Amino acid sequence: MQPAALPRYTLAGLLVAATAVLALAGVAWRAAEQTLRAGNFVSHTHAVLGTIGLAESDLYRAEAAHRAFMISRQPDYRREREQQVAALRLRLDEALQLTADNAQQQRRVDELRRALAERFELYRDTQRLIESGQAVAIDERLDDGARIIAAVQPMIAALQDEERRLLAGRQDEERKRSVRAGWTFGALVAAVALLLTYLFLRLSRDARARRAAERAVDEERRYDALHHRALTLFNAEPERRPMLEQTLELLADTGRFPVAAFYEHDEWSGALRAVAARGAPADLKPLVARGDGPLGEAARSGRPIYLDALGADGMALETGLATLKPAALLLCPVGHQGRQLGVLALASGQKLGERDRGFVERLAAQLGVALHNAAQLEGLGLLAEELRERGEDVARKNAQLERASRLKSEFLANMSHELRTPLNAVIGFSEILRDGLAGDLSGEQSEYVGDIYHSGRHLLALINDILDLSKIEAGQMDLELDRVEPAELAASGIAMVRERAALHRIALRDLLPADLGPLCLDARRAKQIVHNLLSNAVKFTPDGGTVTLALRAVSAQEVAAQRPGDDTRLFPPPAESFERYLEIAVSDTGIGIDAGALRELFQPFMQADSSLGRQYQGTGLGLTMVQRLVELHGGGLMARSVPGEGSRFVAWLPWREPAETAPDASSGGAVWAAAPAAAPAPAAGADAHPGTILVIEDDPRAASLVRVQLEAEGFRVQVVHGGERGLETAAALQPRAIVLDVLLPGLDGWNTLAQLKEREATRHIPVVIVSITDEPRRGFALGAAQVLVKPVTQEDLVGALAAIGLLGAPRPGGGRVLVVDDDPKAVTMVCKHLQSAGFVPLAAFGGQEAIDLVRREKPDAVVLDLMMPHVSGFDVVEQLASREDTVDIPVLVLTAKLISAQDRELLRGRVQRIMEKAAFQATTLRAEVQRALAKKDRRRNA
Repeated sequence: MQPAALPRYTLAGLLVAATAVLALAGVAWRAAEQTLRAGNFVSHTHAVLGTIGLAESDLYRAEAAHRAFMISRQPDYRREREQQVAALRLRLDEALQLTADNAQQQRRVDELRRALAERFELYRDTQRLIESGQAVAIDERLDDGARIIAAVQPMIAALQDEERRLLAGRQDEERKRSVRAGWTFGALVAAVALLLTYLFLRLSRDARARRAAERAVDEERRYDALHHRALTLFNAEPERRPMLEQTLELLADTGRFPVAAFYEHDEWSGALRAVAARGAPADLKPLVARGDGPLGEAARSGRPIYLDALGADGMALETGLATLKPAALLLCPVGHQGRQLGVLALASGQKLGERDRGFVERLAAQLGVALHNAAQLEGLGLLAEELRERGEDVARKNAQLERASRLKSEFLANMSHELRTPLNAVIGFSEILRDGLAGDLSGEQSEYVGDIYHSGRHLLALINDILDLSKIEAGQMDLELDRVEPAELAASGIAMVRERAALHRIALRDLLPADLGPLCLDARRAKQIVHNLLSNAVKFTPDGGTVTLALRAVSAQEVAAQRPGDDTRLFPPPAESFERYLEIAVSDTGIGIDAGALRELFQPFMQADSSLGRQYQGTGLGLTMVQRLVELHGGGLMARSVPGEGSRFVAWLPWREPAETAPDASSGGAVWAAAPAAAPAPAAGADAHPGTILVIEDDPRAASLVRVQLEAEGFRVQVVHGGERGLETAAALQPRAIVLDVLLPGLDGWNTLAQLKEREATRHIPVVIVSITDEPRRGFALGAAQVLVKPVTQEDLVGALAAIGLLGAPRPGGGRVLVVDDDPKAVTMVCKHLQSAGFVPLAAFGGQEAIDLVRREKPDAVVLDLMMPHVSGFDVVEQLASREDTVDIPVLVLTAKLISAQDRELLRGRVQRIMEKAAFQATTLRAEVQRALAKKDRRRNA
């Protein structure tokens, strides 16, 4: 029941009272404002009077100090006078500001300032006379000063009198205003008092009428508070039994339900079982069948049952609460989402109203939710305990897996050495036999040796793929990001498969936008991705077909728009990782892949059809390596194919922008240099013109850099920008050497090198390859004398020229080279190759033996393995670098170890070159040794 609305007269009275109160407030505010303004005026007047008084006091102190100075001639009195004069000036400025609202007082202050300024001038005049010794005129100055002071005093008095007059007038006005405000305020207070008395008499009658309604509201509020307590209990108590017992206690606190019980529904038997009771008799029925009596009927029907005539006629009723004669009985079912949970049975000593029954029904609904949640929480507890036990088991298994992973890593490192070492021996010795270094072979023997060599290379490639895949899966392969031009990736990939494609009359096409800029990738891994995709396409394309390589920049939205299908396998990049990607797409007109085989693609050692393994050679690891390397970059992959129509493989590599500043030569990035205004002078001691070198390079900046480096050594340099023009110039010019880039427009560097070596007029000219592509084996196979990888320092270039005999006489006897390896076969093979090149090899079969031999024999260079027992190759490098007599001996690493980024960082600056046994080539070894010795000789002669 809501309180009745206030009558109109009450509202009118309240409005009048509020108006009167506002008027009182206005009067009080006005009076307070006037009092405050008067107080401010009084304070202002007192401030003016105080300032004038202080100015007068400062004047008299200045006069006293001046007289004391005139008598004693002491500087202290003169300084005191000056201080008082300065203070007096400030007082007058302050008085001028304080009287800004009074023009008459302003004029008086100005007159006072002028008079005092005259007096201050007399101070200075008298001081000059005293200091100059003219004491006769001092008396005249004293008379003038007394005259000025006599004129000043009335001025000060006039200022003070005017302020006192203003203060008196304002105080009198304020007293009159206070009297008027008091009368007004009193009248308003009397009116408000009369009005409030009237309103009190009228409102007291209304208050009595509201009490009944308020009692009803209090009862509703009490039930709301009980309901709030119940909700708090249901949220705080997770266990069912304590929750039920405290719920019955809460119902007893209402005073309406002293006897209560809860019967739980047993889903297996369908019966109702008493699980909680409060105030119930000893013979409480523990079990009630569903549908038996009012309690069972409430459970069966799912509706509350209310009985209220139980005590009036003395009728006894068996309800499950024993034989009782309550005034009322309420049996309320409890459930959750149609599932029966139990019945709440309540006995009351008085009849229950609608509000009482509504409260119990609402409480029963919330109790059903709470019991359901408690059951869920209990299940979660059991699940959590099970998960905890499983977590402990997983932790134990993870520890075992970590140990297994560590053992796997150690196994891979050992297997890398153990597998590659004998294979390198097989390949190396077969190469020695094939090249006739151990004597001439018959035709049949040469054929057999060739088969051994090529089979060994094929087996080594298979082992390298398996070990690389294992490194990726073990998380031991790190990216070495560097600035890469997409055009270089395309050129490198096309160059590596061109020979095989030409053999099968397969056309190779590359599609690249002209404005595709550089990005940061792991150049070696990116080239491996392009090569594997192109190699796979060429392998499965019939003779006369076409393979197309297309590179372009795509947005992340375009990549995300791709969808898998029956003819499409999709491995999308991680979501929202990069805004742009480099898309590498390889399309072919090959045999295609059916939908079933497409689902099994990218699995290790799997080909689209097992029968293809006999027709098309391969390990089945190419596409698997592509997928792993793409994922290592953080990119994605897609394969789309239709049987008989061909396939299209797309790799998306994240587009990481390169740094704004170009890295230097030591960082592994490309080096750009502007062309100088004039060539530098030849190096001291060099011949004026040791010869002409032809540079074939299409990039003007790179060509300028090579020109500067060569002209610094005294060479003449001729630059041409294409392969065809380079062939013509080489034949006509007959240079001492040719510096050749691989990535050339039109006729590329590889074909240019091949034609240079095929033509009679140019085959004798040594060629130094200088290119971004790291393919020394191919360069030496085509006849290059040296292979350098950009960025190329002047020391690298000069070392290569010295190695081919263009700078000074060659080293007598070729130089002594120490070969260090714990594998005697590897030592024998390397020594054989070095001996065939004119070097004098020395052998050491362990780290400590190598250290001792270096200190004793002082070799010119060291070829070193890293994985050796007891004293490793790292220890040897450390020992050589720590001694002054061995620090300048160049060290070349030749190892089967999987070189990590930490290994490279440890060896950086201490070794000339790191070569892998898996990619061993005798020509590469000989060229690197020659280059290292040439660099050493150049440093020594500098």
